[in-house]
Amino acid sequence: MSNRFDAEDIRKLRECNSLKHSKMSHKEILDDIRQGAESFMSEFSRCVADKQAVYDARKKK
Repeated sequence: MSNRFDAEDIRKLRECNSLKHSKMSHKEILDDIRQGAESFMSEFSRCVADKQAVYDARKKK
């Protein structure tokens, strides 16, 4: 993965997931996607909270 997370990175992720999912049942694929989404949303929420804290600190000044 690059630091920019560009179209090439997305292509690599899709290719990796396609290979991984080709050996899984439909239920396993859905469980894998849900688990990945939960991990992403947790990280995303933490990032948003950090940004909000910075915004709030600037607003108080």
